[in-house]
Amino acid sequence: MLLSSAIIYGSALISASVYAQTLTGTDGQGWNTQHGVFGTALREVGTIPIIISVFLAILGMIFVVKFKKD
Repeated sequence: MLLSSAIIYGSALISASVYAQTLTGTDGQGWNTQHGVFGTALREVGTIPIIISVFLAILGMIFVVKFKKD
């Protein structure tokens, strides 16, 4: 679960960074100045993959701690 979490989180960050390059294209419009270019790209790529990866990471840590005690 920890590995799946890392893969999903990394994929979301890579997708956001590639999309951020298109937001700063020719006219530089399309991104929110409050969040910045990368923050806007991360919101548009989706927060669902980030939420899933955090959930899997927490669940993976719980399993590691639980099985470490046994």
